[in-house]
Amino acid sequence: MRLAVAGALLAPAVARAEEALPAGFFQYQVNERGQHCEPQAELTDGARRLVACGAAGVWEVAIEAAGPRFLRSYEQPGEATGFMHEPDGRLWVKLRTVVAVPFGAAGAPAGSAPGAVRFPTQGSFEATPAAPQPTAPPSAASQQPASEAAAAAPQPQAGLVKRVEDRFVVITLGRAEGVSHGDRIELSREYVDPDDDNGATSHEVLAVGVVTDAFEHSARVRLGVNEDVPVGSVAIPTRAPTSSSLAGAPRAHDYWSMGVAFRPFFALSRFGGGALLSGWAGRHLGAPFHVQAFFDPLALAAVENDRSISVVNAAVAASYDSRYFEMGLGVGGQTVNSTDFLVQPGSGLSLVQLIRLGALDGLNFTARTSVVIFHSQFGFGGMVANLQIPVTSGYWLNLAGGGGDVGYGYGEVGFRALVAGNGGAGSKFLYVAAGGAGVFESNPNCGFQFDGVFSECTTAYAGPMIAVGGEWRF
Repeated sequence: MRLAVAGALLAPAVARAEEALPAGFFQYQVNERGQHCEPQAELTDGARRLVACGAAGVWEVAIEAAGPRFLRSYEQPGEATGFMHEPDGRLWVKLRTVVAVPFGAAGAPAGSAPGAVRFPTQGSFEATPAAPQPTAPPSAASQQPASEAAAAAPQPQAGLVKRVEDRFVVITLGRAEGVSHGDRIELSREYVDPDDDNGATSHEVLAVGVVTDAFEHSARVRLGVNEDVPVGSVAIPTRAPTSSSLAGAPRAHDYWSMGVAFRPFFALSRFGGGALLSGWAGRHLGAPFHVQAFFDPLALAAVENDRSISVVNAAVAASYDSRYFEMGLGVGGQTVNSTDFLVQPGSGLSLVQLIRLGALDGLNFTARTSVVIFHSQFGFGGMVANLQIPVTSGYWLNLAGGGGDVGYGYGEVGFRALVAGNGGAGSKFLYVAAGGAGVFESNPNCGFQFDGVFSECTTAYAGPMIAVGGEWRF
């Protein structure tokens, strides 16, 4: 046995007798290198305890009201077996090390020359000149080739994903395998590389999640929005940062979507009101391509003792749809309620342009405009814009508004929430908002009539509005 200096691990402290750690604590605990502790001795300093753990080094454990908690370990150049203090308070660690010396140095057979002994394949032992003795024999680990040392290093235990639960997955690693709350887990898959003629497999990291609940032999791992991890994926503890992103959530793909938003409002100037109804359905392909059909809005408003006003805007569109950018074109039809003098309101063919800057389920700005062909002339049809700001995982703040010659206008502040799923197929979103809305229609025959009655050039009904809507992906 040799005594080796381990350094000042703690501030000067006087060890005091304490009760032993709970039975079984070390059975299910591993350190950063995947090693298990074989307790040899303990030293207590207030709410901390140092444990000599043999080949696993020295462990620091916090003593808390809820029970002991592993903090960190200190690797040693030998097996840690105990502790001792010097009079000035410095702490030493007792180590057991393995030392190799030439066999002949312990005493050569009678009649042989001094030196090391060679073990031949045939014949008797033969003395050879002794090799120079090193002043400090290298440790066994330092004598290993680098490749063998790397192979001998403890590897993190791997598990599998056994269940998917909305924004969580359940893995087959738990407290018994050293996984605890707050640990990060790499989730990956192995697949056959199609570009390799020998059929070699490749490794793809799907996500890095965080453990939210650790059980005996399983744990729940939280994922980010739109992170897709199927059952059977490999789960390995890691120190890598989590892969979830609020602002830049990955693009969900290969799903159908449909949604609806209902915006009723009350007219302030007269007794009555109306509603704006929006809806859409579309397909997000595996390739960066998106096709959709929508009506935005279908609107109707009426007040007491006056005529009703209706608004229609509908189109189909196709777009290039990537993670951070979408741009597309469409064609449709719409009403034209805002007209020049002596031109009656009507409807026309609309050409639609749309753009999105930012991730669909992250931070983004979207806008849709239309140009209408009305009475063989091009005119501004309308515009809708939305700024989406992530608040936390699965929740967004939306600032939206729009309107135009189509015959309506609105503005709102809303919240969007992911209430089921993780953003891909099977997900559901809820949207609520508040603001103001209105519809209008031009009257080309306005002013004083022959009978002396004055008529307004524009009839408008507007007032406070609430909104509720949803989106389904399947």
